[in-house]
This record gives sequence, C-alpha cells and structure tokens, in this order.
Amino acid sequence: MAELDKYIIRYGTNAGALDKEIIIADAQKDAHMVYVVRDLDAGVWYFTILVQDSGGLLSAPSEMVSKEIEF
Repeated sequence: MAELDKYIIRYGTNAGALDKEIIIADAQKDAHMVYVVRDLDAGVWYFTILVQDSGGLLSAPSEMVSKEIEF
C-alpha cells in the first residue's frame, strides 16, 4: 500500500464547478493538519478534499461542505 503524498482542497462559489485548488504536500507528515483558506469574498463557498498517495492515485472527493462569508 502506498503512503500519503498530498491533500488537495478544491473550493469555489459554484458547487458544481469548484474552480480553485490548494495542494498541501507531504501529507504523511501533516496527517492531522488544519488549513485556513484566507481572503475569501462574501458569499457561499463550497469545499471538498481529496488525498493523493505516493503512487499518484486520488481518493474520491470528500462530502462537500459549505461556509457563508459575511462582511
């Protein structure tokens, strides 16, 4: 079985088309990570996360969650 390689956070304001991505390398080291996405505009944002192993295989996306940002 391959080791964890990276986390991929996909997010955006359209739940059907998450157009932004953050890649967190060295997932094995950061297995209990917390990540703060900054500078989000007002509105509803949707997020999902995937895991990639060292063999390049991607997990299915996690269940989508949302957060409303208000100013």
